[in-house]
Amino acid sequence: MESKAHYTIVGLFVLVLGAGAVFFALWMGKLSQAKVKHKLYYTYMHESVSGLPKDGDVKYMGVDIGKVTDIYIDPANPTYVRLTLQLPASFVVRRGMYAELRLTGITGITYVEISGGHPGAPALKPPPGKKIPIIPSKPSALSKLGETLPEVTVNVAEAFDRINRLLDKKTIDNLHKTVANLQSASEKLDGMLDRRNAENLAVILANLAEASKRLDRLYRAGDAVALAADEIRTDGNATLLAIRESADAVKKLSDDLARRVEAGEWDIRALLAPTLAKTDRLLRQTQSLVYDLQEDAQMLKNSPRDLLFKEAEPLPGPGEKR
Repeated sequence: MESKAHYTIVGLFVLVLGAGAVFFALWMGKLSQAKVKHKLYYTYMHESVSGLPKDGDVKYMGVDIGKVTDIYIDPANPTYVRLTLQLPASFVVRRGMYAELRLTGITGITYVEISGGHPGAPALKPPPGKKIPIIPSKPSALSKLGETLPEVTVNVAEAFDRINRLLDKKTIDNLHKTVANLQSASEKLDGMLDRRNAENLAVILANLAEASKRLDRLYRAGDAVALAADEIRTDGNATLLAIRESADAVKKLSDDLARRVEAGEWDIRALLAPTLAKTDRLLRQTQSLVYDLQEDAQMLKNSPRDLLFKEAEPLPGPGEKR
């Protein structure tokens, strides 16, 4: 009897201790939840939310920030699924942010990812007459793939059908003939390109390179000639312009002199009288000099020695005696 009583006391003690531990854990959980304040948001998904569990994760830039507390068909529009998101009150959902369904690896488990927004954007507010703000949503990558996959499948099927029509027996035979012709042409080309032909081809290429160098020098010489022609044309234009200006000045001076003479402003005879007198004296002196030179020339012809040493007597002049 005593051993059974001891077992009963130990059992009761274990039960009381377990119940206390459970109560303590629940109390601590409620206390921790009471310390963290939350805020509810709605988001509407126009796609299947299979794989998203209740109490699923809500992340922002890959960081867990909340939970999905409720998944329900929208009463106003049955084509939408309304998700209730519980987020910390310290996390501010701003305008420009949106919700999107994403997969966790290859497990098939879905979570809600909040993205976008700008730091300076205002906080998201509830619609008029509502208490809970609505976060806009975007289709997931899987949904976009599901929408485009049928079209891609049709395009791939059409492409394969065209390839099958293109690669019929006749086309394949033509391809075989083309490959055979190419092989035959390649063999003939190898025969043509023997050692002698290769040497000739090398000589031709060397000559082409030398001709290219000479042509380059010819081009440079042509450029120099063109530059010199431009300079000559520029200098010639300047010279012609100077000659034209000089001719215009002379013509203007001649016209001015003619006008003044016709108007009687200048007396040509009075102006030219001193010059004519000097010219007359110069002509007389020139004539006398010519006579002297003629006498000296005659003397040099008759007696060159007498011109130097004055040994011969001069001939008497008219009316003189020897």
